Amino acid sequence: MSKVRNALVTSLMVVSTGFYLSALAQTPAPSPQYMPVQPGAMGMQPHMQGAHAGHGGQGMMDDAKRESRRAERHQKHLNEMKVFLQLQPTQEAAWNSFETAMKLTMKRPVKPSPADIEKMSTPERIDKMMAFKAERDAEITKRMNASKTFYATLTPAQQKVFDTHTQKFLNHRAEPHGKMHP
Repeated sequence: MSKVRNALVTSLMVVSTGFYLSALAQTPAPSPQYMPVQPGAMGMQPHMQGAHAGHGGQGMMDDAKRESRRAERHQKHLNEMKVFLQLQPTQEAAWNSFETAMKLTMKRPVKPSPADIEKMSTPERIDKMMAFKAERDAEITKRMNASKTFYATLTPAQQKVFDTHTQKFLNHRAEPHGKMHP
């Protein structure tokens, strides 16, 4: 009986796999409206380019307003951290250096025009992207070094507070953009 059952199960698996592959082969191609005609800048599809790329243009803030809100949130975070750290007067200079380094705005690279990008070869585009990355890495390194320098001036109790606040900030940044915040 076991041999009959095994043969039956194997046969059913072969038949169901055949049906699956048959259905897969008959799946129609995507409709033309979703197929890109020609990739645009940096390999992005035309619908992904522009100021509102990926968001359909709905509810997007302009860059200045978005940067202003980001700066306000960042300053609020720094103010809260300073209160919780309970800095000593001797630590104020280190705090001011740290705060200044953290306030430096990350320069957004000036994107070349789509016409300029189309004239570039793939290695040239890669080199351009790597140059942007190197600039950003240098700015991030400045901030990381400022954090380490300031951290070294803190007492062990203050270091724990700093660790807690920076981890909270990092966890908030790692949340998906689609998540609703209370």
